[in-house]
Amino acid sequence: MKIKRSFTVKAVLWGILGLSSFVCISLWNKADFCGGWAAHYAQRAAMLRDEQSLAIAENRPDDAQAIEHTVLEMDVIAKKYARVANNPLLAYPSKPLVTDAELAFMRDATDG
Repeated sequence: MKIKRSFTVKAVLWGILGLSSFVCISLWNKADFCGGWAAHYAQRAAMLRDEQSLAIAENRPDDAQAIEHTVLEMDVIAKKYARVANNPLLAYPSKPLVTDAELAFMRDATDG
């Protein structure tokens, strides 16, 4: 009877260890994945800002405005992924990644 109880306790402890390892690896993977996408979108936004300043310098206001819209979208997406990367207990960003309300908020934040 003592051997059966000892085996059961060890099996439960190994099960708990295995489950907690799986959860920790999943959270680390999620943080790594979201951090990579946050960096990607932030880098893309920086490149687009350079293109926007070039369009402004070349007096192409329509192109500059279109690029600005895309930059705002990239910034919103990067912030969403960065938030999940910093706290992997949060859910992945949902679709659509960018809403009109978020764009309006970002536009107001950058203008004011």
